[in-house]
Amino acid sequence: MAITDPRRGDMVAAMGEATALESILENIRFLAGLKTSPDARPPVKYVQNEKHLYVLQRYRETHDFNHVLLEMPTHMLGEVTVKYFEGIQFGLPMCITAGVFGAARLRTKHRHQFLTRNLPWIVEQAQRARFFLAVDWENHWEETIPELQERLGVTALK
Repeated sequence: MAITDPRRGDMVAAMGEATALESILENIRFLAGLKTSPDARPPVKYVQNEKHLYVLQRYRETHDFNHVLLEMPTHMLGEVTVKYFEGIQFGLPMCITAGVFGAARLRTKHRHQFLTRNLPWIVEQAQRARFFLAVDWENHWEETIPELQERLGVTALK
């Protein structure tokens, strides 16, 4: 789980075929800045129901897109912020739990930043943005990050 080791090399899953070089390079530069790798997420295990399996796999893929579109790094503060976004948007218990317990692990400086800056911003983003699990990411490869942020109703933390 990224909340216990936020430095692991996860990358946006299912990049698929793409034709828009500029957009791809922009995504690669951003993800390289996060020190992630092009490895795909491992498949979901321990889930028998095919519908649940699909939703959880899609969540894993979406998590990486959330980091990109919210422009949140994969350090502890960034992970907690993204988990709160996911908890509010998706209502998944694992996201809510990771957000709450992750925030409790933040050191004083980062906890203050989270509570005064990141949390109010991420609540607003999660409430007004399009539902991220329903986004057909595969049809947006040609868009730049700012274009996709505008389409989905999110803005980066200033």
